[in-house]
Amino acid sequence: MTWKTILSFIVSATLMTLLSGWLMVANLLQVQAAIDYSEAERSFVQIWLQLAIVIGLLLPGVAFLVWIRHPKLRTVFGFYLLVLAIQIVSEQIFSRVFYSSILVIIGTLYTTFRVWQLWQSQHFLRMSDPSGKVGDLVAQGLLWILLLFWSANLIFLLVIGWLRIL
Repeated sequence: MTWKTILSFIVSATLMTLLSGWLMVANLLQVQAAIDYSEAERSFVQIWLQLAIVIGLLLPGVAFLVWIRHPKLRTVFGFYLLVLAIQIVSEQIFSRVFYSSILVIIGTLYTTFRVWQLWQSQHFLRMSDPSGKVGDLVAQGLLWILLLFWSANLIFLLVIGWLRIL
């Protein structure tokens, strides 16, 4: 994972979001303006968002601070947190500028990238030092938890999120 890769993705995702939003406003992209979740789905989403804060933000944030003096781990968790922060800011801005349903588009773009990013980070840690240090093993375990969580999030977006806005 490099700065070039991260910045290229952020620029591409932002341009795709702007294009999607413009097409939505111009009624050229037939997407609902609001996400029409059922009451059960809405309750699930609220719980899921709380899990996302703990699993997706707090755990990697703590890991970043704990391993800030370890360049490999600082890079892995620093890039992860940077992309997550950009996603949160993008969602806040674009859901106000366009429609709330743009959250599904942004979430799908960023979550797909995040799953790939976590997979690449796993590979990077295994290849950079296969000696199996305890810190690296704990970091790899955390990356697996994140990979499973964000994969489940992507499935939710594809199965429920997209069905509610199309």
